[in-house]
Amino acid sequence: MVDAQRRAALIEYLASLGFTAEEMADAERRGRLFGLAGDALLRSGPPTVTARQAADRLGMSLDEFVHIWQALGLTVADPELPTLSDADLDALRSWQAISALAGADAALNFLRIVGATMSRLAEASSTMTRIAEPDVLMTHTNDELATAKAYRAIAELVPGLAALMDAVWRHHITSARVYFEEVIHDTSASVTCGVGFADLSGFTAMTQRLSPTELSDLLTRFGGEVSDVVHSRGGRVVKFIGDEVMWVTASPKQLVQIAVALVGYARARDAGLRVRAGLGYGSVLAIGGDYFGTPVNLAARLVSAAEPGQILAGADVRDALPDRPAVELVPLTLKGFETPVPAYDLSVDD
Repeated sequence: MVDAQRRAALIEYLASLGFTAEEMADAERRGRLFGLAGDALLRSGPPTVTARQAADRLGMSLDEFVHIWQALGLTVADPELPTLSDADLDALRSWQAISALAGADAALNFLRIVGATMSRLAEASSTMTRIAEPDVLMTHTNDELATAKAYRAIAELVPGLAALMDAVWRHHITSARVYFEEVIHDTSASVTCGVGFADLSGFTAMTQRLSPTELSDLLTRFGGEVSDVVHSRGGRVVKFIGDEVMWVTASPKQLVQIAVALVGYARARDAGLRVRAGLGYGSVLAIGGDYFGTPVNLAARLVSAAEPGQILAGADVRDALPDRPAVELVPLTLKGFETPVPAYDLSVDD
C-alpha cells in the first residue's frame, strides 16, 4: 500500500492530475509511483490488452506475436498481463498491410529497422532531457515530488515530438524518392552512387584527454556540422559510427565536394584534430537504409589508409571526374582486397 502520510504531497499532486487511488496503488506495486504522471503520457493508450489477446485479434499465434514484438526491440514479460493499447494493435495492423504488399521477410526486416531507429531516438531524447533537467533522476533530487513534476513536464513534450517525427518522416519519404529516382536503374535493390567515409584523425588519443562533457560537445558539434555539409550539397547521411560518418550522393561531383568541405572542417583543426576521407563510386546494394558492395568496402578502407587532411578515392571516382586534380598513388594493399588497389589523392582545391 502507498504510505499516504509520508508521501501526502506526492499523492495530492497525482490526485490533482486525475489519477485514482487504484492507479496509484498499482504504480506503487511496480515501484513507479513517482513516475506515474509521466508514464501515463508516454503510453500509446490505456494498457488494456494482453499479448495473448493481441495475437488473437491480429490472427496469429502468441509465438508469432512475440517474434514480431521482439523484432521491434521490445519484450513480452508476461503474455497474460495487459501492457498493450488499442493504438498498438492498430499500428501492428498497418504492419500487416505492409507485409501483404512487400512480403513477410522484407516487412519483418523493416520492423527491425523501425525498432532500432526508435530505440536510438529514445536513448537520444533520454540523454538530452536527463542532462537538461537532472531533476528527472531520483538519485539527483532524493525527492519523489520534485522528480514527479520534472518527469511530467518532460513527458508533456512527447505528443509534440511524435508530431515532429511524423512530419519529418513524411518529408524524408519524398526526399528518398527523389534521390532513388536519380540512382536506380532497374527494379532490384542495386543503385549507382557515390559513397564516402570521413573520420577525425587523432580522435582516439583525444578522448583520453577530454572530459565527458568536452567529448560530448565535440561529437555533437562535429555531427551537426557534418550533417549540414552533407545535406547542403545534396548528399544523404547514412550513419555515424563514433567519430566516423558515412554518406552517399547521386553524383561523383557531389561526393568530392562534400569530402573537400569535411576535410576543411575548421573546428576540428582548432581542437587539434584533422578530418580524412575515403571515396568510392559504383553499383551497390541499398538495403534497410544501409549500403553494401565493393565501393562501400573500398571507401571504408581508404579512409583508414588516408593521412590527416587527405582525401583518397578509388579509380571509379577518378574515372568519373577526369578533370579533377589528383595524384595517382602506388596501388594500396587494403584489407579485404586480394590485389593492390589503385588509389588517388584528390586535390582539396575546389
